[in-house]
Amino acid sequence: MGICTSRINEVMREVRRDYQSIDWDLLVSEQWVESYLNSLYFMKRSNELEDAWRDLWAFALYVDRTGVQSLSELPWWEYSLALEWIEDHVIDVDWFELTLESARRMLGRWMDFYTHLEKIGVEVDQTTIAEAYRKICGGKTLKLVEKIPFTGAEPWMSIMVSKEQSVEFQIADFWLIILYAQVGNSWDKLNEELKSAVAVRAKRKRIEQLREKLRAANCEDDPVQLVRGQVDEDDIEDAERWFLRRKTAAPE
Repeated sequence: MGICTSRINEVMREVRRDYQSIDWDLLVSEQWVESYLNSLYFMKRSNELEDAWRDLWAFALYVDRTGVQSLSELPWWEYSLALEWIEDHVIDVDWFELTLESARRMLGRWMDFYTHLEKIGVEVDQTTIAEAYRKICGGKTLKLVEKIPFTGAEPWMSIMVSKEQSVEFQIADFWLIILYAQVGNSWDKLNEELKSAVAVRAKRKRIEQLREKLRAANCEDDPVQLVRGQVDEDDIEDAERWFLRRKTAAPE
């Protein structure tokens, strides 16, 4: 019992230290994590505490970059992106090396975490993460998402401009910045391209709102910096298809 108590205390110190190392609030809150870890302790699963915390902290960091306001907003394919991002960005190379086994471990942990959150009254979508598990690692081989079915409305990134305020960007903003670069970094030329597009008013409104967000994030002088190194031919094709052919509602 003494060893288990020591283990939970040590892990909780790590939790507090890591959350205190950032100066903004994560969606996956410290309170949620501590509640879950305590539940493992009381269910005599103390041997899982260190590993659970590593997988939850990595997940919390990924969710923060998506800009979602609720875990229920994450589509199933977002979990595939999470696995890849964690492998590339979280410093623990051996633990987060992406294999069928590690994908099952992480997704299984997040599913268990969701089950606990639901018990304490937090809104989560267990159906979606179960679908992710089945499609990504439910078979004999790891199947990461190769082509993401974006509509443009999905969260892309969140830029903190102060401790209390962030600027939220969607995939449509990502596409517009790509197209802005394609026409020579000119908003006027991009607006001219709308002549051959569908849903012209809605897309013109979206361009205006993107420029407002860029000003708020202090990125208006060089918006291309936000996409530099992230764009491939498929992204350009997706951007052009959305811009020219897809109907869209104006952002609120």
